[in-house]
Amino acid sequence: MKLNRYYILALTFCLIITEANYAQTTRRSTEGQTLSSRIDKVQHNMLLNGANLANANGSPFINDEFELVKFKKLGNRVFLARYNANLGEMQLKRENDTIALDNTKNLELTFTQSNKVYKTHSYTNKENVSKCGFLVVLMENDSLALLKEELVKFYDIKPPSNSYEKIKPAEFKRLSDVYYYRQGDKVSLLPQKRKDFLKLFPQHSSELKDYIKENKISFNKDEDLITLFEYINTL
Repeated sequence: MKLNRYYILALTFCLIITEANYAQTTRRSTEGQTLSSRIDKVQHNMLLNGANLANANGSPFINDEFELVKFKKLGNRVFLARYNANLGEMQLKRENDTIALDNTKNLELTFTQSNKVYKTHSYTNKENVSKCGFLVVLMENDSLALLKEELVKFYDIKPPSNSYEKIKPAEFKRLSDVYYYRQGDKVSLLPQKRKDFLKLFPQHSSELKDYIKENKISFNKDEDLITLFEYINTL
């Protein structure tokens, strides 16, 4: 009887160990399958998004073609570049590849054909996110500058919500430009309301109010804002 008792205890112990090992193996297998499933899903989404980007309508670039540019610090040497307004990066074409310039570096370049100037700045955008990036220089002197941010947003494929609708293809869509101003070394969002804008220059608010009214200045047009800032420069 005592032997049988020992035998039963040993058998029970073996069964417990076997069950624990099986549970551990099953759990690892399940975890492995879950991890593998997650990786497959991520890879699938990456491939899908890549395909959507490649087949999307519109363009992430301000100009699709690479154009001649000159860097302020490099004299008359010319390069080929284009601006990706979706990623916020300036792409430079080299002999065998294309690179994105470092937005955190102090860079200034001019597209020679249009005379359009881009310059890197640190700033906070309208979503209150701190950024380093290329802004278009519309007007600039040592103490004051008018700048703008060019934006392109990617909209993914939109499935139909009912049987009557068609699938909406992915697209890159140009958004409205966002304007900034620089006073000294600080870059800030340019107010879009006249009363808020006048607060930036309290010592000249009366003259600026009259000038804006008489010239019907719009705060979302390059030409009007350039004219306004050139006038401010004379005060």
